[in-house]
Amino acid sequence: MRFYLFSNKVLNIFFDMFLSESDSQHFWHMPSNRLLFYDLTGFIMSDTSPILQLPSYRGFVDSIASLALPFSASELHGLMCGYLCAGALQEGTSYLRAIMGNTTNKVVRAPALVLFALYAVSQQQLERFDFEFQLFLPEDEEPLSVRAQAFSEWCIGFGQGITMAGVREEQLDEETHESLKHIQEFGRLDYSALDIDEDDERAFIEVSEYTRMAVLHIRADLLSNHSNDSSSETAH
Repeated sequence: MRFYLFSNKVLNIFFDMFLSESDSQHFWHMPSNRLLFYDLTGFIMSDTSPILQLPSYRGFVDSIASLALPFSASELHGLMCGYLCAGALQEGTSYLRAIMGNTTNKVVRAPALVLFALYAVSQQQLERFDFEFQLFLPEDEEPLSVRAQAFSEWCIGFGQGITMAGVREEQLDEETHESLKHIQEFGRLDYSALDIDEDDERAFIEVSEYTRMAVLHIRADLLSNHSNDSSSETAH
């Protein structure tokens, strides 16, 4: 049995999208007004040691295969993170709802739950700002060309999510704008030209880590902008 702790705003979305009366046996309300939720394959969050981990890549791909989505798991995660970095949790949820279709349909329901769990865990990772955030890429055992392609697709998805969430260039400071530009350039990576050697492996690790940290910086900058905008509106 695997356990997860989700924030109240994520849980409200979860209930709206998925929960039926027959699901009540799977949930317990905790004194902290959070919910302990279990049994979504591969996701780990302990109530005693709150470390958020993404699922295995292959397991996730297999779990959502019946949804027949038009993009890879990495691109999907990048898109999710673009929405989340922009603070557009509800808008991202609406997009996911649209691509999943009827979440009460029994065929769609199980993979949709797994997809939502990825979204929820990603949201928690980004909100914590403690560097647990990870890009969702194939495992290290996969060939470099496969991982590089997934990385490129992740970057494409992230750029799309940021754009679809309504982020404008003028909202970003110079450093954040440069970071986003680099991520978008990584989306044009020619993964087919990679050789399988230590230099390419090292370069891949470096750009992946740069992107991971850049996403956290973009998130912090956009969150600061939202706070400043709210303060300005309050003052007026």
